[in-house]
Amino acid sequence: MQPWSNRVTEEAYLFNPAFCATLLAKTTEDYTKKAGRPFPFALAFLILPIVLHQGTRRALPSSTVTSLLPWIQDNREQLVDFANRVTRLSAITREAVVFGAQHQTLALADSGDLTVGAKRQSATEKRTALFTAEARECVDRAGFLGRWFAAAGTTATIYAAWGVTP
Repeated sequence: MQPWSNRVTEEAYLFNPAFCATLLAKTTEDYTKKAGRPFPFALAFLILPIVLHQGTRRALPSSTVTSLLPWIQDNREQLVDFANRVTRLSAITREAVVFGAQHQTLALADSGDLTVGAKRQSATEKRTALFTAEARECVDRAGFLGRWFAAAGTTATIYAAWGVTP
């Protein structure tokens, strides 16, 4: 990772580790509630490339009633360059996980998967009042991904659906 002083301002804002950790914590929280188990660490690397990419984020279905595999079949254009996005954002994801763990909004389970940290607070209206509409949309979609992935099958199945090899 580049030192903060060397990052482009827009990149530093978008890839702020606190914001990215918030997205991962929301995904982890919703996944854990629905699945009853920790969020697979490997899936964390898919969240930011989906949520931070406006086209993909807005193309996601509105509810988890739509299954992942049929949605992927109907939205193949979202897979264009997706594997490269995952690769480019992997360092940002790692930085966000470390930041979240340091600030106790994320924690690692004994299995190595992600759990909600001791200081995780739900994204209430009061806590997100300073967020822009787009930032709130990102948090909402991150939670959706947690619920959606909880019903989508194994980590390998989800990676394969998105056309990414770990």
